[in-house]
Amino acid sequence: MSGHLGTDEKQTCLKKPSGSPRRAATLPLAAALLLAVVLISAACGAANPGDGSGSTSTTGTDGAISHPTGANEIVLQVTHGGGFVPVEYNLTMVPQFSLYGDGRVIVSGPVIAIYPPPALPNLQTTVISEESVQAILSAAREAGLFDPTVDYGQPGITDVGTTTIVINADGTTYRSDIYALGMESGAGGLTLEQQQARAAIDELRNKLIDLSAFETGELTWTPYEYSALAVYSQAVDPGATTDATDIQPDRLEWPLGDLSTLGEPVLPDGFRRFVVSGQDLATLKPLAQQATTITLWKSGDQEYHLSFRPLLPEETV
Repeated sequence: MSGHLGTDEKQTCLKKPSGSPRRAATLPLAAALLLAVVLISAACGAANPGDGSGSTSTTGTDGAISHPTGANEIVLQVTHGGGFVPVEYNLTMVPQFSLYGDGRVIVSGPVIAIYPPPALPNLQTTVISEESVQAILSAAREAGLFDPTVDYGQPGITDVGTTTIVINADGTTYRSDIYALGMESGAGGLTLEQQQARAAIDELRNKLIDLSAFETGELTWTPYEYSALAVYSQAVDPGATTDATDIQPDRLEWPLGDLSTLGEPVLPDGFRRFVVSGQDLATLKPLAQQATTITLWKSGDQEYHLSFRPLLPEETV
């Protein structure tokens, strides 16, 4: 598990000094009042310095937990990746849960039980209240995610993924990497304390799935309208054949440029990556919505497998 990335300093607003009448008389009344207001305002501002990027944070008054408030700033994010999975899974993996400073939530929605599945993931979004944001942060703190010393152990299981939870609160970034979360039953290798720590995180993760434990009002979920789409391309071996008994891929014409030169090579070998936005995205999106994970895309005289990954609000490339 990674630790504390930063400092957690607590500051309080200054109160107006209460000197003796003789001392206060050394300044005109109006000037003294003005000086007091300036001191109080400056001190309160210092308690909320922000992150230097122009964003603001809640003040943390009345016991509230301060956090970024920007529409593209992460407050809490849960990601699960790695393990023994197809290459395309890790290339296109989207966080399971993302909470932003303005209360927007983006989650990975239900996956339709058909093969081949759609090429685009089912991302859903809603907006929750500040009270619900505070409830989530309080639950995360109670679960131990604000404590960088928690030891989650290493269960005796191989080739499974790691759950990563990132929280930005109280001017600090907290990151927890928990291997095989939710899969440790019967695996062994964990102390009772480690098992309890993992159970607390797993319970919180389950509550984040539908948010009903934190939001009392009715939530309206809608598809996430992304403004940029990462595309991973891989040329198909012309001599490759498929079993006639297998489900055969459909074919679509690639509408933008030459896939042999678009983007830059990325690992693993054989893949290229580029980002589509603006009018190009408007052209591509209807076709991508028709495609499946096994669709073959024709560009020039070559066919390609394509994998798609919508970019989230905090992502630009």
